[in-house]
Amino acid sequence: MHSIISVHKLRTGEEMSTLRVVAPDEEYKEEILSLIGHKEAFWLIPVKEAMEGKITGIRTYCYLAMLGGQIVGNITTAETLEDPVGIFQHVYTRPEHRRKGIASFLTQDVLEDFRSRRGRAMYLGTGYGSEAHRIYLRHGFRDIGERTGYMRFLLEEDFDENYYGGDETQVVDAGWEHWPGVNALFSIEDGWYMRSLIFGSFGVCGFEGDYINLMLSLRQKEAKDAKVLVSGNAVVGLAFLMPDKRWNYGVSILDFFVHPRFIKEASKLVRAIEFGTGKTQSFVERKEGDKARILEECGFDLEATLKGQLLHPQGALDVLIYSKF
Repeated sequence: MHSIISVHKLRTGEEMSTLRVVAPDEEYKEEILSLIGHKEAFWLIPVKEAMEGKITGIRTYCYLAMLGGQIVGNITTAETLEDPVGIFQHVYTRPEHRRKGIASFLTQDVLEDFRSRRGRAMYLGTGYGSEAHRIYLRHGFRDIGERTGYMRFLLEEDFDENYYGGDETQVVDAGWEHWPGVNALFSIEDGWYMRSLIFGSFGVCGFEGDYINLMLSLRQKEAKDAKVLVSGNAVVGLAFLMPDKRWNYGVSILDFFVHPRFIKEASKLVRAIEFGTGKTQSFVERKEGDKARILEECGFDLEATLKGQLLHPQGALDVLIYSKF
């Protein structure tokens, strides 16, 4: 489904129209994929499959800048179905049409459309201090953390308190419907510094591209299992199990990250993982006693200590290795 949602006059005097394409939409699929085809192949898979109607649980929008009948720019969003929380991605303008104001107008249209659908929060990652970063600041995005390049646009004054304010939780299989929520979770400023050893996620980081790779690893039977802890519409925890190829796949690594407010529910998340046979290791920065306690509650034992292993903003930290057979 697609429709023109706005018309703008560019700095050059040219007239640009914004075409909103809502997945699934086979008519514009190939043109959209061609436009963002400079990105690594794995980034294209969720867009392609959404346009083909193969991904459910999220809603994908592509906002296309049309100039003289040609598609010259794009912004894509992936959003939860209810009370939308989204990922703002694939921002691109063809080189010959840059510096005309196209990206700025597209950003404006995306956010106005998001607001009209009662959107709650939109997240993105960009180069801190870049031209794109300055554009997003002008449109109301705000930085998360210090000089990380991760930003969000909030439409709810007490978003964090409301979104992460639930009491009841449940554990479910990780799916595409959790993508925006997991990305939001990994963007929080509080919580464990080491968020995923497997994907190299530390501190405020987002999890946009890593979650795509996790979903593809599950599909290809490379990842053994992945669960999310949800409370209301929010994802408040993620746990997944992947073989460690450094040891000829004889050992698996358990990665998990939980919102600080839901630490008491973390054991439920870890216990839901299907470990199977063989050895599993999980890594904990020494100062995170809660994480160590959770692993002990779930049958893990302290195996070793790696001295000064983790480079932390406050200095080198010891890392504890917990194992389970």
